[in-house]
Amino acid sequence: MIEQLSTIFKEEGKHNAPKYIQLSNTFKALIRLGVLKAEDRMPSFNELIVDLDVSKDTIEKAYKILKEEHYIVSVRGKGTFVMNSPELGKIKVLLIFNKMSVSKKKLYESFTKTSEDHIETNLLLHDGNLSHLEKIIQEQKNNYHYFVIIPIFKKVSDQEVQKVLKLIPSNQLLLLGRAESNLSEEIPSVYEDFSEDIFNTLQQNIKPIVQFDQLHLVIAKDSSRSLQDIWSGFVRFCLHFNLSYKVSSNFNEGDIENNTLYIVTIDEDLANIIKDCRTNNWQLGKDIGLISYNDSPLKEILEGGITIITSSFKDMGKIAASQIINKKLESVKVPFVMKRRASL
Repeated sequence: MIEQLSTIFKEEGKHNAPKYIQLSNTFKALIRLGVLKAEDRMPSFNELIVDLDVSKDTIEKAYKILKEEHYIVSVRGKGTFVMNSPELGKIKVLLIFNKMSVSKKKLYESFTKTSEDHIETNLLLHDGNLSHLEKIIQEQKNNYHYFVIIPIFKKVSDQEVQKVLKLIPSNQLLLLGRAESNLSEEIPSVYEDFSEDIFNTLQQNIKPIVQFDQLHLVIAKDSSRSLQDIWSGFVRFCLHFNLSYKVSSNFNEGDIENNTLYIVTIDEDLANIIKDCRTNNWQLGKDIGLISYNDSPLKEILEGGITIITSSFKDMGKIAASQIINKKLESVKVPFVMKRRASL
């Protein structure tokens, strides 16, 4: 325990905080990780003065914080001990998502529901910023048993992503949403294969699709790798079946073309297409086809129902939680489906 105590205390020393805060955070990490368990005796002042070269005043202030926050308790004549708490026996997991959305909410709720009796879960967002993710990992890497990350970033290389992910030991890291197959080291992932998924899903529904003169994918130009994979699978599908197609970075009002099947990835483009249909008195599902990525309650009822293609985010959360509970991290592909509604 002394070696881990010293290592984490040195890590905490990199942060701009008073020594007593660094020391209290070190013990919180040791308790969360189970190095110090319920009813374990805490180190004496003399031990800490010798092992960590800290003052008595620093230790007193650190222990005061730990007592106030119910991490430890002092028993007169016996010493100071780690408190017995229902949370101490749980696996500590930090979920780090790129953003919150309807689909990510489903994922989070499925993960927490599956794991509620076994895992203590916290959630942070990296906002698609790799530097932000790195900062989160540096600050939190000693506080959790596992890190579950959605690795969606813009304008970063695989090498840059790998460098940050390597800050976490490989047996503590699980990725969600996309298998990072281009990294030199394989990382366990509960993933979607965006390129293959869109190809196979469109192929399975080719009969209503070929009723339209052309297919038009609307996808951001500066896309994440996941969206680039959708682009790749879409183009491959059209070429394979010799279908006329277009790809554009956005859809502006007034751009609509009759007898076209549109596939959109963001709701702004979805809204503009619906506005143009109304302006031209065209009927979705007949004059215009429309498929949107990911579902929402609004898409179920809008214009009689918008056809969507999506992964099962509930399955993704359930699989990820089950792997951590069973301490067996591996790569698993989640199901991908089309829900046909009035727009196709």
